Formats: sequence, structure tokens, C-alpha cells
Amino acid sequence: MEKFYQQKTEETLKHFESDRKQGLSGKEADKRLEKYGENTIQQQESLSVWELLWHNLNNLIVYLLLAAALLSFAMGETVEGIAVLIAVVIAVMTGFITELRAQKSIDSLQSMIYTTAKVIRDGEVMEIESAKIVPGDILVLEEGDAIAADARLLETSNFACIESALTGESEAVEKDARETYEEDVPLGDRRNVVFAGTAATRGNAYAVVTETGMKTEVGKISDMLTGDKKRQTPLDIELDKLGKAIIIAALFAAVAVLVAGILTNQPFVEMIHISIILAVAAIPEAMPAVSTITLSRGMRTMAEHKALVKSLSAVETLGATSIIASDKTGTLTENQMTVAEIILGSGEMFKVTGNGYEPNGKFYKADSEDETEIDATNHDALQGMIENGALCTTATLRENEGQYEILGDPTDGAFVVLGQKIGIDRQKEQDSGLKKIAEMPFDSDNKYMVTVYEGEQRTLIIKGAPDVLIDLADATEKEQLHEYNDTLASHGQRVIAVGCIKDYQGGTDEAELKAALQEIKIQGFAGIVDPPRTDVKEAVKVAQEAGIRVKMITGDHPKTASMIAKEIGLKDHENTMTGREIDELVGQEGFNEKIEEVAVFARVSPKNKLQLVEALREEGDIVSMTGDGVNDAPALNGADIGIAMGIRGTEVAKESSDMILTDDRFGTIVDAIKEGRIIFDNIKKYVSFLFSCNMVEIVTIFLSVIFLMPMPIQPLHILFLNLVIDIAPAMALAFEAAEDDIMKRQPRSKADGLVNKRFLGRIILSGVVIGLVAFGFFNFLMLTDHELLYAQTATFTFMAVAQLMHIFNVRKSSGFGLDKTILKNKPLMGALLLSVGLQLSAVYVPFMNELLDTMPIQAGTWGIIFAAAAISTLIVMGLKKLFQLK
Repeated sequence: MEKFYQQKTEETLKHFESDRKQGLSGKEADKRLEKYGENTIQQQESLSVWELLWHNLNNLIVYLLLAAALLSFAMGETVEGIAVLIAVVIAVMTGFITELRAQKSIDSLQSMIYTTAKVIRDGEVMEIESAKIVPGDILVLEEGDAIAADARLLETSNFACIESALTGESEAVEKDARETYEEDVPLGDRRNVVFAGTAATRGNAYAVVTETGMKTEVGKISDMLTGDKKRQTPLDIELDKLGKAIIIAALFAAVAVLVAGILTNQPFVEMIHISIILAVAAIPEAMPAVSTITLSRGMRTMAEHKALVKSLSAVETLGATSIIASDKTGTLTENQMTVAEIILGSGEMFKVTGNGYEPNGKFYKADSEDETEIDATNHDALQGMIENGALCTTATLRENEGQYEILGDPTDGAFVVLGQKIGIDRQKEQDSGLKKIAEMPFDSDNKYMVTVYEGEQRTLIIKGAPDVLIDLADATEKEQLHEYNDTLASHGQRVIAVGCIKDYQGGTDEAELKAALQEIKIQGFAGIVDPPRTDVKEAVKVAQEAGIRVKMITGDHPKTASMIAKEIGLKDHENTMTGREIDELVGQEGFNEKIEEVAVFARVSPKNKLQLVEALREEGDIVSMTGDGVNDAPALNGADIGIAMGIRGTEVAKESSDMILTDDRFGTIVDAIKEGRIIFDNIKKYVSFLFSCNMVEIVTIFLSVIFLMPMPIQPLHILFLNLVIDIAPAMALAFEAAEDDIMKRQPRSKADGLVNKRFLGRIILSGVVIGLVAFGFFNFLMLTDHELLYAQTATFTFMAVAQLMHIFNVRKSSGFGLDKTILKNKPLMGALLLSVGLQLSAVYVPFMNELLDTMPIQAGTWGIIFAAAAISTLIVMGLKKLFQLK
């Protein structure tokens, strides 16, 4: 592949058989359009609606639920069958809608190729549809123009572009057509080319188009998006494992009872019937509905905390996050260039506060011992330097719906905002009589900007690169001025110098202005940064305390990135790696392990970001990737959770993500992770509750078959327990508040999933204990000459009460759940009352007696029921502590 940034302009023009003055002919352009295709981003081949639907139908849980529904219908349990089918519809449609939305990611990339562009054809400048641009076209670029294709610059005049959406760098990039490179250089360092999807912020240029459509850098990002397939989320994996466990449990229960019945000479048809009922009992039909409710509530809670989550499974995945791989610009930082420090020509040093482009801030005099707030308007030298810096600009500060933005060069914007912090506004000064009589715009050759204002006296102001301005200063001051510049540069800041000539008597044309610059007085140096967001330091601290590693990924220089990482409290901030190093190491043995160790990745490309995410995932990490630019889209799409900024994020980033932060706060990510952990805790609780309850029924019936006892409960009793009594309390567990240590725990490992030894041990222990007590209770009633129907009704009622009491062993990971914290979960209190009421109706309402084949039970029996239920609950609690089954 040709690397046009390594070619001279003549070589590139010759390669495309184009001419700087004439451009392409219309006829030749048409031929090339047919050859290369339109300058558009190709749409991903979308799956049909039926393919998407089949993709969501074709999984184990759905098959299991459908089998349960068929069994229910076969047994004549129409209500249960319909309920299970509704659960299937919810599960299938949730995934179907989510995948349908995901196909929009590529569509939004199309907006990066703008609708019109100016080109030279047949020797004339004309405006054409950007889709009709072809390789070899000569682009005519001016300040404010969107760039519609990748192109090699031919001529530049004070030309600069904003490329932050593509490279992640905050500053405008100076462009120079005369630059050439012999070696490979990163995207952000190619000064002689421009890229589709970026914009010209200053000056003008001519460029020959080298790549269009999918061959552009934006097109390559599109390729990364279409090529990456999301892996299963942790919840998907756990539910798949759970589905397999359910099938095994259901088959084991059915076969075991059938074999036991045959060995004990029980009626074969009756045993088949009981086996089917037990198989249905082993499947927690309420689980899909409860899962949906839990995750939906999590989505609502996150939305209230300014985090919009696109899919239900993503809600829980957040809680499993072990690494946050965060883009720096616009995510950890404001993406708003800000003056943070000032050193005057006298050596006095000041710190400036403020949030991004907001025109508010304070000034502090900084020395080795203390920082003292000062009024900058009472410090003549400081005020003079700030005023001149603000006047020597062309950018404009604008407020848009409560958000401040800069129109023009970001560096100029930093001085505009600095001026407004002490009440200096360039436009207002000019409206009040201050007259600009000359201006020499910033030029990449000169590396400075000059303006001349006339008021009470005429003043020449110069602002630009410190090394250039220092060379123009008095020779006796140069050594000291270099030290001041080095001081700010060592802080990882971009340094701009401001100087002036008071009572300027020279001319106003460019030659006269340049001649006068041998007499300048440097007023001071401004250290400009893209500052960290105000909430980031605390959020990083909380994340790291929760065992979550935060890694910074940026297009900036390694030193700048490391300084920011140190400022926000990132562990191992000095451990950096560049994109070039990644390119050299990727695919080699030990690459993934090296990526695990590095905290700051600098000068990285969009491809590098995706490689980093993939390497971390291959090491078993659950990765949340944050970003706001086009350059972040592949990594956002490839991470377990892609998190886009909602205010400053590009549409491509938002569409590629799983979650959007509506307040752009990094701290919101940590809040969302906490909510994800709460959700996983609650999922474990209700799954444990539902399976324990099912185990009670299996154990009781299995023991009755083994010991040649009549059935302790009837098939309809099992269905009533599963579909009526257990559902409301299980749903209410979704409303459990966070446990105290939730953000002090390490990220859960794969061993801490839903299906593990402790989980199975807790279910088996609970089910066996309560099942044994139920079987014993049934035997006690039969031995005391109670009729079978009465004994079955009482045993059925015991199971209901014992299972409801078991909720207190489930709602706390450690300890007993019957304490004052239950008052915080009002839905659970209501659910318990509802379930008790429904069980009472099953026992005492004549219609229910007839439907369920039950009969009223006496007060004395109630006493035994509550005593037995309390004993079983306390035994489970004690064994849970003994075996540490959290």
C-alpha cells in the first residue's frame, strides 16, 4: 500500500496523473468514479429480521422454556404453559431488539463524509457532492471546511486542522505540505496529509485526494466495526451454564423418581406423571421474568444516575468489570485547552483554576511554601500579560445550552477564556474604542501571531512559540527565560509566550512588523493543559479500591499522558507504552502479559486501541472501554462494555457503545459499576431462592417414592408454589440495596459465577434440609391418623411458609436477613404478605379447595408448621455459616 505522506508532492501528483492547476477532467473523474466507487462508507451487510430472530431463538434457555411450556400444555396446565411462553417472548425479543439497534453503528459513520466539497476540475474551482470525489481530485480547503477524503497536501498557508475525533489529540495540528517522512509515523504526526472526517481550523490549502470511501482512515475504522463480533457477556455465559445445570437437574429428578418408582413397584403411569411434574418443578419458570425485571430496574436506576444502558445484559456486565480502559481526551480530561500556570518575565509564578472553557476561575501566587489567592486585576504585570494574550487571538467563546465552546483555534481559545476570567473580552474592548490596526496571523513558519492595537497608545503584541520569542528578546534575559519555559514544559504543559512593544511607532505591513520584532519585551509564559475532569481523581480512587484497574489510552505524547495519569492518581502512571511499540510487539509471545502491566498507552491509533482491548480480554479480563471520538469506536465496539460520552461524544462513538453517559462524568462509570455489582448480587439471591425452593419439592417427593409413601403434595401444589407463591418474593429481591462492602470487594472471578460449588452447595443444603423437614412433617401427620388430603394440604402449606422464611437466609450474603434493613425493601415486605395471603386462599377459599384439591387446616397444625419452618430456617442459617456458603 502506498504511503503518500512519505512522498513529495510531485511524486503523488504523478502517481495519480493529476495537475495542481487543472485538476482532473470531468471525463477522467467519471472514469475513476466507476473504477473506485463513490466516496462513501459501505453499509454493513445486515442480517435479515428472520436471521436476527433465529439467532435469538437458537439457544439453550429458550429450548428449555419451550420444552417446559409443551410439558405444561401436555399436562393440561394451560395457564402455566402460557406464562412460560410469555417468558420466552420476553427473552427472545430483548436480544432481537438489541441486535437490531447495533446495526446502526455503521450507518452513523456515513455522516463523517460530508455532502459537498470544493475541487478543481478542468482548471476551475467547483463544488461537488462529496460522494463524487475520486483519487486524484484537487481539494480546495479553507478555514472551517470539513475534509471529505484523505489527501496529500500540495500547498499550505498557515493551515491547521482539528483531528481530535480521529486521533484523540486536543490541539489543532499544524499542517505543512513541504514535510516528508522517510519512516513510518503515527497518524497524529503526519503533518503533510489531511483526513476525512476532520476539519480545517485555520488558513487554507490545496491537496490531492489519495484515498476515498472505505480506503480512508474513517473507512478503516468502519472495517474494524464490521469485522468485530461481540463475545458473550458474563451474564450470557452464566445463564448458558445455568441452563445446562437445569437440564441435568430436571433429567436427574425425573429419571431418579421413575427408577425408584419402578423398583418399589409403584404404578408405572403414575410414576411417569410424577417424573414429568418433577422435571417441570426443576425448571424455575419465573427466572426469565425475574431476570428481566431485575435488569430493567438496573437500567432505570442507571438512567437516573446519568448512564443510559442499551441492553439488559450490559447492565450486569458492568458489575463484572475488572479493567476500565479509558480514552484520555474528553473522557479523563475536558478536551478543552486551558491555561493552568503562568510565569511572568519577572519570574513570579501563578496557578489558574477553572473548569475547561467556563470563564470562571481563581488565581494563586505559587511559591515553594504556600499558594495565596490574589486578585489578578490588582497585579499590573499579570493583568497586562493576560490582557495582551487575550487580544492577540481570533477565537471566540460561545455558550450553547449551558455548555461553553470555542470557535477557532483551541490555543487561542485558552487565552480568550483566561482573559474572561479577569473580565477581558476582545470584542468588548474593540467596541469600547480599542482599534486593531494590524494583524499578522499565526504561521507555521514564523510560529507566532502579531497584532497591533491603538488606544491611548499604540501597542504591538506577539504570542507564539517560546523558543522563537526568546530569540527575539534581550540577550541578557534569554538564559533566565529559557529556565521559565523549561519549568512549565517539565509539568507536561504546552507553553506559549506573550510579549509586546509598548508605544509602538513602527509600520503596519508584514515587513515592518517583522523588522520591529527585534525589540520585544517578553511579559510571560502560559502553561496550557487539557485539564482532568473535576470528578476523575475521586472516581479513579474508588475504582482502584474496588480492585478495578484503570488504564489510560490516548493519542497524546507519553510524557503529557503520564503527567495527567499522575495527577488523577493512576497507579503505575510512569509505566507507559507507545503505539509504535504496540505495533512492534503485537502477535509476539508475552504481548498480552505486557499489556496487563502497562498503565498508560500513548500515541496510539484506533487499531492499537482495539488490539489493547482484545489483548486484555484474552487474559480473562472484563473490559469497559470509554471514549468520545471516531478513533475510539472500534475499541468501544470490541470491549465487553463500550461507554461513550453523551455530551461531547461523536455519533459514531455513541452508536458503537453499550452505554452512554449523559453527563460525561467518569465518576458515573464507577456508579454504574456499583449498580452492576448490586444487580449480580441480587441475581444470585433470587436464583438461589428459586432453585432452593425447587430442590425442596424434589427432595420431598423423591424420599416419599423411596420409602413407599403416598405423594406428600399433588402436582397442582407444585405448580402453585412455583408460579404463584415464589414469584413475588423472587421479584422483590431485585430491589435489595447494596451490601456495605460491595465496592471494597475485588472484581469477581469466573469461579464466582452463578454456577459454582458454593452456589450448588447452598442450594443443595437448603433444599435437603427443608425437604427433610417437609418429609418428616408429612410422615408425622400420616402417623397421627390424619387423612391423606389433610396431610398433603398441611405439607403444601409448610413448604410455602418454609420457602418464604428461607428468603431471610438468601437476602444477605453473610448473616441473617431478618433485620432493620428489610424496611428498605418495601416490595419484599409486600410480596411476603401477598404470598401468605395467596396461600391462605389456597387453604380456606372453597373455590381454591376444589381447584387445588385442598382443605382447611386447624390452628394446632399451624403452630407445628411455623415451628418446623423456623427450625429448618435456623438449621440452614447455621450450616451456611459453618460451611461459609456466601
